[in-house]
Amino acid sequence: MQRCLVILSQQDQAEVLLNMAAQFLARVNGNRMDVLAAREPPTQVLGNMGLTDESAAVLRENQREWADSLHTIFHRWLAEEYGSGAERLNKVEVNWLDPEITVDRIISGYGKDADLLIMNFPDSRDSDQKKLATRSAIFQTGRPVLFVPPFWDRPSGDHILMAWKDTDGCRKAFASARVLLAQAKQVDVLQTPDSPMPMDILPGITPERVELKPSDDASKAAQSILDEVDARRADLLVIGGYQHNMLYNRLMGSATDYILAHPDVPVFLQH
Repeated sequence: MQRCLVILSQQDQAEVLLNMAAQFLARVNGNRMDVLAAREPPTQVLGNMGLTDESAAVLRENQREWADSLHTIFHRWLAEEYGSGAERLNKVEVNWLDPEITVDRIISGYGKDADLLIMNFPDSRDSDQKKLATRSAIFQTGRPVLFVPPFWDRPSGDHILMAWKDTDGCRKAFASARVLLAQAKQVDVLQTPDSPMPMDILPGITPERVELKPSDDASKAAQSILDEVDARRADLLVIGGYQHNMLYNRLMGSATDYILAHPDVPVFLQH
């Protein structure tokens, strides 16, 4: 993993995301960070039917002000983290991006080129486009997504807790997370008696295995995972996300939705 894409949304959480991205790249010896403040096209906000030249101009100005505010935060953070001008030579390449762009172009133009996407947890203040971008990052990029809690202010990746389930998403998440394991001080794997983790999933790693009671209730299963995160003071949770289709999740509940609704710890997720 050499390249990450940071997708900014809320101004009060921007620096948290940037700090996490810098920390991640340092852990894996990555070399590039793209920082995206995606301005929403007026047609995605109001649609063509409700759009006038005046309303489009107002929306564009609002989005420009939002991106400019984020750029101010980014510029200050960049100087503090990596220095300014010549001081940044031979360090991580950091790029600022603030195009007016649709979600499908975010994914095709930026998301699929990155090795990891870094985002806020879902937030009640998110616009419809931001909500769509979150789901698209998970389902359409084929990349892992690192969700960062608001105001997270400590290292992440020293104590990694990995929740095992024998699914394609979980195997992908575990494979993608291997690059982080060498730097970790402790790695724990949660598993249920009916789904033990095969030894070949994490070659060269001897994690501590922790048994969880199986549960048919998605919310209870997810809370059991979060309880173990808290009890073990883990600072990163690795999971395979959304193992069932949308209809099943709506009818039966989703453990992934539950975890993303409880931003207690950074979550490294792959579908």
